Amino acid sequence: MNRCPVCQARFRGAAVCSRCGADLTRPMRIAAEAWRLREAARGAIKAGEFGRALELAGTAQEAQATADGEILVRLGAWLRASSVAEEA
Repeated sequence: MNRCPVCQARFRGAAVCSRCGADLTRPMRIAAEAWRLREAARGAIKAGEFGRALELAGTAQEAQATADGEILVRLGAWLRASSVAEEA
């Protein structure tokens, strides 16, 4: 989350927007959970669990879409398809 969802002020790392006073706790939690899911997806890729990586990356994107998250989804999909093709 780079901006307040209410007034679009730059995020300054505080739980309350410095411009409009909006409570940013929930958006901060969502962003943190999406980050954790992306980290778990990276770990699943390292472990060779490509289907799980794709699932985790997709869930992260649903929570908070990011450019890096989209890359992770595409990588997970490609790796899963490649591993399925090798098994056939």
